Amino acid sequence: MPSLPLPRRIEQWSLVNAVGMLLAAAVAAGLRTPWPLLGAGGALLAGLVVVARRGWTPRGTFGRANGVTILRAGLLAGLPPAADLGAAPLIGLCLLFLGADGLDGWLARRADQTSEFGAFLDKETDALFLLLLCAVAAFQNRLPLWILGAGLLRYVFVVVVFLLDPPEKTEERSNLARYLYGGMVTALLLSFLPYPTLYRPLVIVAAGALAVSFGRSLWWIVPRAQAFGKHGHGGGA
Repeated sequence: MPSLPLPRRIEQWSLVNAVGMLLAAAVAAGLRTPWPLLGAGGALLAGLVVVARRGWTPRGTFGRANGVTILRAGLLAGLPPAADLGAAPLIGLCLLFLGADGLDGWLARRADQTSEFGAFLDKETDALFLLLLCAVAAFQNRLPLWILGAGLLRYVFVVVVFLLDPPEKTEERSNLARYLYGGMVTALLLSFLPYPTLYRPLVIVAAGALAVSFGRSLWWIVPRAQAFGKHGHGGGA
């Protein structure tokens, strides 16, 4: 039986990853610790590496760019301990993580080694970072527990897309989405400073804007007739 093409294998992994992270979030919320998220996220990213092993880069090698993304993912293990040490270590680690973001893409383009695997690895590493930051803020009682919902938007989006089953199951990464992601991370980092009257409104606005961004992506990725349960004319079986 022939193996599935790489895009299809990555799509299936994406659904497994989304469901796994939603379940891990439920466990983490019950235990009030981010470690289930970190364990599940790390294991699922490792699964992506295995699933896409024949398509890491156009040349088949893993590549320096993907190596940088893996290093960024490894930094996430330091988030909970850094948060326990205080705002300065946490913000420093997050700035290091964010500073390396973009380096992997630049290296991939420079070496002509861009790939679907690399794009997914980078995107899902960023999603895990945001979720962990939301979890740490919530479990330290800096923000209400609902902030976990902002970190889970990516995973809910994936599940909804698979349920609606559009022709394309991945969204384009726009500059607007990057700016909103950066705004959400900034608001979350501010929540570790002793200025709740400043950061609480910012977190609410940033979370709302991020939710609208995901809704917009869903609106464009799913044909609108399909989203409203309508069907076109003359479709063959």
